[in-house]
Amino acid sequence: MTEEELLKQQQQSESQGAEDNTDYIQAIKTLKENTVSKDKYDTLAKEKKELLDALVNGQSVEQQNEDKLEAREVYYKKYKENKFSSDLDYWDNFLKLRKATMNEYGYDPCVTGSYGFTPEGTKVEPTYGEAETIEQQMDMIEDMVEEANGNPVVFEALMQSSLPRK
Repeated sequence: MTEEELLKQQQQSESQGAEDNTDYIQAIKTLKENTVSKDKYDTLAKEKKELLDALVNGQSVEQQNEDKLEAREVYYKKYKENKFSSDLDYWDNFLKLRKATMNEYGYDPCVTGSYGFTPEGTKVEPTYGEAETIEQQMDMIEDMVEEANGNPVVFEALMQSSLPRK
C-alpha cells in the first residue's frame, strides 16, 4: 500500500469512529429522555397494584391528579434554582411546593424534613407543638400571599408588620 492509501484508510477509520461516538451519544440522550427513575417506577407500580386490588375487591379508590405530581417537580426545580423575582414569588412557590409534597408523600416537609425519615431510616416524629406551630406560621404566610394579590411591595409590608419587635 502506498502512503496515500494508508492515509485514506486511516481517515476513513477515524471518521467511522467519530460517527459511532455520535451514535452512542445520541442513543444515551434518547435513553435518558425515554426512561424513568427506579423510584418513580416503584411508586407508579405500587399505585397501580393498589388500584388493581381495589378493583378486584370492589372498593372505590381516590386517584391523585397526575398534574399535582408533576407540579411538585416544577416547584422543586424552581426552588433549587433559587431564581425568584421577589420574596412574594419565593413564598408563593414554597407554599405550593409544600402542599404538593404533602399530597405526594403524606408528610409536611417543614415539620419532618427528609420526607419523614432520618438518614438511618427511622421515622421522624415532631416534638410537642412543633407541627401546630409550623402549620400556624405557614397559614399566616399563605394569608399574606393571598392578601398581597401579586404585589410584592404589599407582601413586604405585611411581612415586616408581622415580625416581632424588640
